[in-house]
Amino acid sequence: MLQEISIKNFAIIEEIHISFENGMTILTGETGAGKSIIIDAMGLLLGGRSSSDFVRTGKDKAEIEGLFFAEENKELERRLEDLGLESSSELILRRDIFANGRSVCRVNGQMVNLATLREIGELLVDIHGQHDNQELMNAKHHLRLLDEFGDETFEQIKSEYQIKFEHYKKIRQALETRQKNEQEF
Repeated sequence: MLQEISIKNFAIIEEIHISFENGMTILTGETGAGKSIIIDAMGLLLGGRSSSDFVRTGKDKAEIEGLFFAEENKELERRLEDLGLESSSELILRRDIFANGRSVCRVNGQMVNLATLREIGELLVDIHGQHDNQELMNAKHHLRLLDEFGDETFEQIKSEYQIKFEHYKKIRQALETRQKNEQEF
């Protein structure tokens, strides 16, 4: 979960620091209030394509840094380990975009390439825009979205249920096979 984001010299933003509370965050406001610029900065922090156009006029670079709490994200922990990056419940992503078009990406202070930043970003945050509700309409995603709100007790109960359900399916298949064999006999 994104806990804090700092943006400096990005587009029209001179400097801003935003702290987020637990749960879902929705950015709302008048047209031109800067919502899209904040979302653009978050997208770049998570591995989106950059351009020197994002650097505030007259400045050498734009800086975007985010603090994430990634507790209970086993997939992220495994991926960080695979990449040789330090895994902890706190994760700091940083991206500097220079006026010459070059950018530098860091995870917990360690330089990484853009593909790695993007891969980690995909495991941390889902950004949904005004017309991005299609995933919510797809029934295949409903369980995953609900499961993301479960705590440790939920995960334990879910795991036990999955084991019992697999056992049930095996018994049912054996019963159907036996009934079929009896009919043939």
